[in-house]
Amino acid sequence: MKRSCIAVAALAISLSASAAAQPVKLFVLAGQSNMVGYGVGTALPAELQSQPDIWYDHHNPDAREGGPYAAATSTDWGPLEPKGEARRYGPEITFGHAMAAAYPEHRIAIVKLAQGGTNLVDHWGRGLGPDPEVLYKSQLYHALLGKLDSATYTGDRALRYPDEPTRLDNALARLESEGHDVEIAGLLWMQGENEAGWAAAFTYGDTLRGFIAAIREDLGAPGLPVVLGRISDNLYPANGGPIAAGKEANIDAVRAAQVAVAEEDPRVAWVDTDDFAPRRADDTWHFDSAAYQLLGERFAEAYLALVAETGSPGASSANGAASAGAGGGDGAAGASGSTVASGSAAGAGGGGGAAGASGSSVSSASGAAGVGGGGAAGASGSAAAAGSAGSAAGPSGAAPGGAGGSTSGCGCRTAGIPGQGPGAAALALIALAALRRRRRSGREPG
Repeated sequence: MKRSCIAVAALAISLSASAAAQPVKLFVLAGQSNMVGYGVGTALPAELQSQPDIWYDHHNPDAREGGPYAAATSTDWGPLEPKGEARRYGPEITFGHAMAAAYPEHRIAIVKLAQGGTNLVDHWGRGLGPDPEVLYKSQLYHALLGKLDSATYTGDRALRYPDEPTRLDNALARLESEGHDVEIAGLLWMQGENEAGWAAAFTYGDTLRGFIAAIREDLGAPGLPVVLGRISDNLYPANGGPIAAGKEANIDAVRAAQVAVAEEDPRVAWVDTDDFAPRRADDTWHFDSAAYQLLGERFAEAYLALVAETGSPGASSANGAASAGAGGGDGAAGASGSTVASGSAAGAGGGGGAAGASGSSVSSASGAAGVGGGGAAGASGSAAAAGSAGSAAGPSGAAPGGAGGSTSGCGCRTAGIPGQGPGAAALALIALAALRRRRRSGREPG
C-alpha cells in the first residue's frame, strides 16, 4: 500500500513537472456581440461557473465609456468565468473547458476582446482612425494587439485611447515576466452581422482576408489557425430576423465570404450557427444561453480538427511576437507550424493557401452549397459531410440548416491531435459529450 502511494505521488510530481515545461497555449477570441455573448452566467453548471485552471484576460471596449463591462476589464489573469454586471458569457466558457481537456499538459489561456455592433471596415481594420460617430468602438485592432500592432497612428489617425491597458501585448508580457513560454495557438472570430446590413457585405471576403493576414503578420505567426463563426440564418427577414427585406443578398454575401475564406486557406475553418435558437423573439441578432455553449464546443471541435490536419502553429514567444509586431514582419515565413524564435522579426502575410486534397469539408448541418451560391463545396478537395444535401437553399440563398444534419456544425476536418496522443482526443470528446448531455437535459433559458 505504501509503495503504491509513493508511486502515485511520483507520477503526480512527474506530470506536474511535464505540465510546467510545456508552453502556455494562448487563444485569442474577438468579434462583435455574439462573441461578447448573452449567456446567463448564473445558470451555468457548477463546474463552469468559474474555471481557475484556465487563465482569462477580458476586455469589452464599452468600458471606455463606463458601460456594463467596465468593471470586468482585466488588469491581470483571472479564472475563466462570466463577466460584467450581468455575468454574461460567450463561447469562451465551453471552448476553454474543451481545450483544457484536449491539452492536459498545457496551461490554457484566453484573451478576449469583443464589442457589439462593430465591423471590419470602421473598427477592426489595422491602422484605422477613430470612428467619428461612435468613439468607443474605435481602433479595436490596436486595442487587441497594443504594441504588437505594426501600424502608425498619427494625424487624423492618432489613437483615441492611447493609455488604455491593451490586451494581448500586456497579457504576453505578464506571462513572460513569470517565466512562461507561450504558444499563440489560434484565433476565434465571431463577426459579420454588422456588414450583413449594408453594402460592406459585398467586400467582406477581402476585408476578412486582410484582417487575418494582418493578425498573422503582427503576431509573427504565418500559420496561425483561425476558426470563423458563420453568421446565422436567423438574420433573414423570412426567419423573423432583424435585417430588412430586400437585403437578403447582403446576408448571403457575408455567409458565402466566410465559407470561401475557409475553403481557400488550409489554416482556416468555419462553424455553423444556423440551428441556434435566438435569444428572444424580439432579439434574433443574438443567441440563447445553450447556443453559446454549443458555439464554444463547435469552435473547439473545429480547432482540434484543423490542427490535426495541418499541424500546430508552433510556439510564438512573447518576445518573438513583440518583435514581429514592432518590425512590421519582414522575415520570410516558413511552412505552417514554424516556430518564431524569441526576439526574431519573423512575419509574413497569411491566408491565400489553396485548399487542395485536404480542403475544408462542409459542415453537415450548414448547407454551404446554398449560401447564396457562393459557398458551394467545389472540386478543390472540399467534401460535403453527410446530411449537408438536406439543407437546400431557399429563394434568398439561405441554408436553413439543422434539419437532417450532424450536431457538429464544424466546417473543418476531423482527426487525432498531433503530438498529444490518442488520450487527448478522447478526453476532449468526453468533455464535449458531457456538456451536450447537460444541454439536452434542460438547464437555463436564453
